[in-house]
Amino acid sequence: MFSPTNWVHACSVRIARLSLGGALLLIGFVSVCAQSGGGMETVGTNGRHTIQGRIFYPSGRSADSRPRVRLENTNAGDLVILADTNGEFAFGGLSPGSYTVVVEGTNEFETYRETVYIDSEVRTRSMAMPTIPRTYTVTIHLQPKAVNATHKTGVLDASMATVPAQAKALYERALEAVRKGDSQRAIDLLTTALGQFPNFPQALNELGVQYLRVGSPERAVEALRAAVALTPNGFTPLLNYGIALLNKKDFQEAVTQLRAALTQKESSPTAHMYLGIALVNVHSYEDAEKEMQRAIAVGGQNLGLVHYYLGGIYWRKQDYKRAADALEEYLKIEPKAPDAARVAETIRELRSKPARASG
Repeated sequence: MFSPTNWVHACSVRIARLSLGGALLLIGFVSVCAQSGGGMETVGTNGRHTIQGRIFYPSGRSADSRPRVRLENTNAGDLVILADTNGEFAFGGLSPGSYTVVVEGTNEFETYRETVYIDSEVRTRSMAMPTIPRTYTVTIHLQPKAVNATHKTGVLDASMATVPAQAKALYERALEAVRKGDSQRAIDLLTTALGQFPNFPQALNELGVQYLRVGSPERAVEALRAAVALTPNGFTPLLNYGIALLNKKDFQEAVTQLRAALTQKESSPTAHMYLGIALVNVHSYEDAEKEMQRAIAVGGQNLGLVHYYLGGIYWRKQDYKRAADALEEYLKIEPKAPDAARVAETIRELRSKPARASG
């Protein structure tokens, strides 16, 4: 069996959603694109993990076409596949890192983005933890596109009304560059727009995101800090700022900013999940447990890795029954997970341990 500390770090996962038009969350380099005709990407990024999902339309029906799904990540190029006729897809062979699943918008539906973070395995002097294949599942519900005749990409925040036309045009060109995968071009355009109008929170937010894409978390933090200063009550900039701080490994400040994000949207399972991850990294395991439980309570019941993560926390507390219960819940949600056999073996070992002494 693995040590509790290694388990907790190994099963960390960050899943994030956002609503601010055009913005990404945690993204990766865009350099090469691999596409296959089926629903499974086998090339991956030289790892052993999998991100899979299913796409639904607003009515709840399965996708009746084969949507194009793009996976962006920080360590390699984009992977692009077509979902199958049931709307299902999977990217295999993934190494640890930040990934964003993107289903590009159409004339009818908004672009959908969800970020998944695959943690690295932790190694200590006393124990080297083997790589365990893990599966991360996302359920995608496409949303109808808001109609706004004055803006072809949808409804913008009301604060855009104060932005000079030229700066706004540069921002729009930057978003187009993002859609084409040209982060450096987007950064240049956003920087120019901000030179004309520094108090442009949408541009600052997007600039921070693009800096994350090119592997500059320090610059991302700087831009997102400025965005938050201009919109202190904005959930998405706060969440992005917290995630950027996690990437920068400024965990204590990430805790602060993610808590601030939750004051704006307490019902976000994503924010609770990220906060739990930050708390684990500052060794606040009791609080991390509460955040993971809250993520489940507000709508994350089907996030198998929340239970996987809780299993590690309970294991650390030597509460073996609850650890086993949590891991069993993980397997109920992810029965075909690549690590299912290993987790089942771990559950059996946990069940064989004596119950934790009371008091």
